[in-house]
Amino acid sequence: MSSPLDDLPVHQAAAPLPEPATSDTHFNDGYYFAFYAPGVHVFAGLRLHPNTNVMDGYGGAVAGGVQRNVRVSRALRPQPYPLRVGPLALEILEPMQRQRIALADNESGVAFDVTFSAVAPAFDETPHVQYRHGRLHNHVLRYTQVSRAHGSVTFDGETRAVDGWHAARDHSWGIRSTMGPHVPSKGIGRGSDPDRRALRLWVPFEVDGHSGFFHTHEDAAGNTLDFEGRIDFADGSTRALARVSHALEYDDRLTGGTFALTDEDARTREYRFAVACEPAHPQGFGYTRGWSDGGQPGVYRGEYASEHERFDVTRSGAGPEHVPPRRRLGGTEFVSTLHGPDGTTGMAHVEHMRYR
Repeated sequence: MSSPLDDLPVHQAAAPLPEPATSDTHFNDGYYFAFYAPGVHVFAGLRLHPNTNVMDGYGGAVAGGVQRNVRVSRALRPQPYPLRVGPLALEILEPMQRQRIALADNESGVAFDVTFSAVAPAFDETPHVQYRHGRLHNHVLRYTQVSRAHGSVTFDGETRAVDGWHAARDHSWGIRSTMGPHVPSKGIGRGSDPDRRALRLWVPFEVDGHSGFFHTHEDAAGNTLDFEGRIDFADGSTRALARVSHALEYDDRLTGGTFALTDEDARTREYRFAVACEPAHPQGFGYTRGWSDGGQPGVYRGEYASEHERFDVTRSGAGPEHVPPRRRLGGTEFVSTLHGPDGTTGMAHVEHMRYR
């Protein structure tokens, strides 16, 4: 079935744009948005799962030690466009430059209407390809973009102006094992591609005069498995990043630390961050089998479905009450204040994940 998107000359297969070239039920295409200030972290996401006939998403906020979120899902067809699921809506106002993300009044008590404006060009991450026991487990493409947000947000009955808050977004698509129906990867031995990742850092940031992004994975011994990133300066110049070193600080979870970024010219810039809000917990988004039915995003839940909750995030091991403690992922998204070179200041979105 054709959609308004098919009026654009960008087809890559002999099919309408809403139909992917693969029938894998883990194929998906969607977005993550976050905007934040010290003490407040607002998040949203919207994703299409064409092979399970689903468009779903989430929105919410962390403040005052509590995460509030709503999850929504609808049948993708017969209306794959516009990008709207219940109270959640996304408009691409100017590709790669401005997007409007809105969450109308809903049971979670969180609502917002904000426009994201790009601070720098998006960074195209290297595709992540992973096989397990001979089966393609993940093949994901993603770009990440540092932004600023303008609009308003309401939670707990209070409306706040979002007047240029720091923000970040990403857009990813491809085959992702944690989207769509949960299919365990089984076989004899460790599989053809054992996962050596022990730590993940994914960090879009901005300080006075420049912004940047890097991400890296390390093994259990602290060895770098992969790294890439870039710094974008206010004058339009850029520097590719060659490596990162860091010293992370913890109590029962991440509290801050330092990272040093060395660029292609061998210049090193040092930054100190301090976590400025309790972390967001992605299982509240529905990730990692976070829906109340125990399923992942991308599972067909009927013509329309919605659920919401609030939970305490002041302690480690938190998560939605319906997720058994043994399966809780915990907080991974840490909004942080940032001090950079030469007294510059700003904020960073520090995604910090330890793999079990």
